[in-house]
Amino acid sequence: MGDTIPGLVMTKKASTESEAVTITLAANSLFVRPIRNFLRALTDYAEYDEQEADSLALVVTELVNNSIEHGSHSSRDRVEMTVLVTGDGYRLEVVDVGSGGQQFADRAEELAKKKPSLESPRGRGLFLVRSIVDELVVQFDPDQGTRVTVSKIRKP
Repeated sequence: MGDTIPGLVMTKKASTESEAVTITLAANSLFVRPIRNFLRALTDYAEYDEQEADSLALVVTELVNNSIEHGSHSSRDRVEMTVLVTGDGYRLEVVDVGSGGQQFADRAEELAKKKPSLESPRGRGLFLVRSIVDELVVQFDPDQGTRVTVSKIRKP
């Protein structure tokens, strides 16, 4: 069903418009760079310019790192990322077991809009993501964990 690398599983999900790719990875930051490299190949194929590709790479880095750091209890936990990159834009979903749960989902919009202090070494992730994407939605389901969905429409 998909290609497998220890700690990383990739599958394709058929879509009516195009194909989304789902990657399940161990909750380990070692997988962030290969994910960025994979997305770079997708953006190259969809003819994104360097700035667009770098922006998507930043979004993915922030969301996957947040899932690993805040939504995982151990390296045995999994983070699932589904991405659809087309010439018209992209949609990205990141799901984790979600230790922040409903409390995080309720505060996400506030966190995304609040300009972080330059003095603070943390707290920029959702703010940066929100500044890049057109839509940011955070949901929590006790059975499925925390789901962060972002989308961006490319400007002609």
